[in-house]
Amino acid sequence: MNRVLPNRQGDATRAHLIRTAEKLFADYGVDAVSVRAINAAAGQGAAAVNYHFGTKEDLLSAVLLDLGSAVVESISQRIDRLEAGPAPDLEAVVRALTDPYLELLLAHRVRGIRWTKIVVDVSRDYTRPAIADTPQDELAQRLRAQLGRALPDTPDERIAQRWPIAVMSFLQSLSRVDLWSSSPKMSDVELIDFYEDLVSFLIGGAERMLR
Repeated sequence: MNRVLPNRQGDATRAHLIRTAEKLFADYGVDAVSVRAINAAAGQGAAAVNYHFGTKEDLLSAVLLDLGSAVVESISQRIDRLEAGPAPDLEAVVRALTDPYLELLLAHRVRGIRWTKIVVDVSRDYTRPAIADTPQDELAQRLRAQLGRALPDTPDERIAQRWPIAVMSFLQSLSRVDLWSSSPKMSDVELIDFYEDLVSFLIGGAERMLR
């Protein structure tokens, strides 16, 4: 009987290309990094990215989903709980979005910071295909609905306009977390303290803008 064996070498090459692209995208910005540069940095042939992913945008999608799937799932579950309960307060809504990012950085500090930098970079252009491939819009709509429940006197239009500003400020600060430390790398305790300060700032800023 012939069995189809898993292509372990191909999977390993894909994973290596994802990690390489992740680092380059975080260091230089997605649009500044070429497919040729990714292949070269990964020690692969000139056609490696095209062979394993198709296009640079498809590789970007893979980079976003590699760590992002767990973040998205965690956010979605937290929104599920908000939707199933009474009207939440603003802090509960904020933490439904932000706590999964802390979980990511505690589990994968270096890669988590890189991934957050990439998210900040690509979030400036919601029309790019790699963003369209993620459930970002659906989660954003569900979260805004919970903000509406938490702040029933705030018009939906104001939430839609102001909330992304607060979120982007949080993500930009979080992506630079190690730069705010006097030591080469924050300890987990320092990271949690820094995160809690950011969340407090986000809650206060959102309340000021949205009420």
